[in-house]
Amino acid sequence: MSGILFGVSVGAGDPELMTLGAVRAIERCRIIAVPRTKGESSLALSIAEQAVDMSGKEILYFDFPMTRDRNEWKQSHIRAADIICERLANNEDTAMLCLGDISVYSTFSYVADIAKQRGYACEWKAGVTSFCAAASVCEIPLVSGNEPLIVIPAAAENFEKLMAQDGTKVIMKPWVITDRLRSALSGKNFYAVSDCGLPNERIYTDIDDVPEKGSYFTVFIVK
Repeated sequence: MSGILFGVSVGAGDPELMTLGAVRAIERCRIIAVPRTKGESSLALSIAEQAVDMSGKEILYFDFPMTRDRNEWKQSHIRAADIICERLANNEDTAMLCLGDISVYSTFSYVADIAKQRGYACEWKAGVTSFCAAASVCEIPLVSGNEPLIVIPAAAENFEKLMAQDGTKVIMKPWVITDRLRSALSGKNFYAVSDCGLPNERIYTDIDDVPEKGSYFTVFIVK
């Protein structure tokens, strides 16, 4: 027998957005794997702690660098998988937390691939994405009728081409507000939601009001 690796979505900031499935998966697991960046405390864990009693659980912190070095990036996933798979081999179910939804730009997907290649079972628990939560906060539809939805990383090489497509554009992961992003949004009807669902949540509709080095957790919805 071996444990199961659960990928658990904790939603977009407000713990009330966590699903019953996510809560029950965390309750089931004694081992909680927590991604973090640069050794900082984990936002995903702080959200989950408001919905689930973490007493008696072992928290495993994993540092995943935000880097363009593919080897360093890959090795961080292997190191995490090595430790998690040791727990799975001991028949210990493990939950790895993920902001937003587990299927959208999540670190878990890479770790899960390694675990599955080694023969371990994985289960994915869906959650509320940041852009769905942001649309609700702004009280706007993401898409209507036959309108398409295009999700674009701010650093995408074909950014301008994607922005020129018909439909609603969602821009995610803006490291900084670059001149390219400002130019793309100038004159556009958009909403930018920073730290959605958190106490410091902010909504912007003018690109000049968005801080150049604001929160990484900012999502743009361009209508």
